[in-house]
Amino acid sequence: MAQGCNDGPVAADRYQSFAPVYDLFACEPVYRPGRLAGITGLELRPGQTVVDAGCGTGLNFAHLEAAVGPSGRIVGLDASTAMLGQGRHRIRRNGWTNVHLVHADLTAVGPADLASLVHEAAPDVDAVLATYVLSVARPPAAAWERILALCGPGTRVAVVDMQLPTGTAAALAPLASLVCRLGGSDPSAHPWTLLEHDSPDTHASSLRGGHIQVRTGKPLRTGPLRG
Repeated sequence: MAQGCNDGPVAADRYQSFAPVYDLFACEPVYRPGRLAGITGLELRPGQTVVDAGCGTGLNFAHLEAAVGPSGRIVGLDASTAMLGQGRHRIRRNGWTNVHLVHADLTAVGPADLASLVHEAAPDVDAVLATYVLSVARPPAAAWERILALCGPGTRVAVVDMQLPTGTAAALAPLASLVCRLGGSDPSAHPWTLLEHDSPDTHASSLRGGHIQVRTGKPLRTGPLRG
């Protein structure tokens, strides 16, 4: 699952040739603030474990590493072997020993099976991060059920995703729509409502004229991986 404008757990094969240059086209000046806001909302502490659902090439890894420290653990999930390959390069370049990669499709593998895969790398999961992933999932609710399968009581989840800009930024909506269409994102999916539905304490914020939506909370529904 790539990130930025092209995140998602579907059509992983399309990243085979694009993965080596993906980071150059990930629109990071626009989308990095959303990543950082989501990670901040997770309130991670040194020594904790976080799952990066749809980690792509690992654009979140450095920020997550800074939050959990060398005593913490990061588990990156992605459906694309090519994107995970780029993530491995990033891990080696930075000398991280606490980042584990799992090849899994959030809409294909069963929730219990996904929890088992993650359990092998991390028995305890304190937080799950999903940046620009659910708007590409078909359907988003299926990917959300897999994310819930990774959660135990108290697990904090951050969903960062996109909609068309609003208000004074609405003039940029045609451009945003084009970029998202090229990347396979559905800006009308509003997948953060899935977290809002399952978490009574959801915190909401937005960036870039409402284009980037950030939600954090603790889902009441949890899955088989309970820590």
